Amino acid sequence: MALAVTHVLGTIFLLDIFRHYVFGKEKFPRYLLVIGGIAGLAPDIDIPLGWFMTFVTGEQMNLHGGFTHSLFFVFVFVLLAVIRKYQENDFWVKVFYVIAAGWFLHILLDCLFNSYETFLWPLQIEMQAFCPTQMSGLYRSSVDALILVVWLVHEEVHKKIKDYI
Repeated sequence: MALAVTHVLGTIFLLDIFRHYVFGKEKFPRYLLVIGGIAGLAPDIDIPLGWFMTFVTGEQMNLHGGFTHSLFFVFVFVLLAVIRKYQENDFWVKVFYVIAAGWFLHILLDCLFNSYETFLWPLQIEMQAFCPTQMSGLYRSSVDALILVVWLVHEEVHKKIKDYI
């Protein structure tokens, strides 16, 4: 499993690349990067839920990697975006697409770091064949620093770091 900071920074970095090169700053405001970063961490809500359930029941409960780590939620947020698009509510369309992207990137990062989840919940199909096993713990603690440095260098080289200061 990737670290929490990696989920947030990785999502913000990739969304910011799309912001700069695909959509533009006017169509993709900075607050969407914040929403995306939070969404990149959102599937891990099952960790504190597990702690709460352990406290309430007195039995050790580990809910991590279950239904919140499923593509089900990605599909739900994409569906909500499509519905809002037909209702011509541009703000919520963008928010739901960004949440879907953040959620998907979380799942992808977990897959890359050898944390097999039930990606197709409620179906119990293991996804081990699609996830590499080489990165399981080797680079986990330094990936977030690498992402941050690459992002900052990108922003400075393209004279866009002033957008964040």
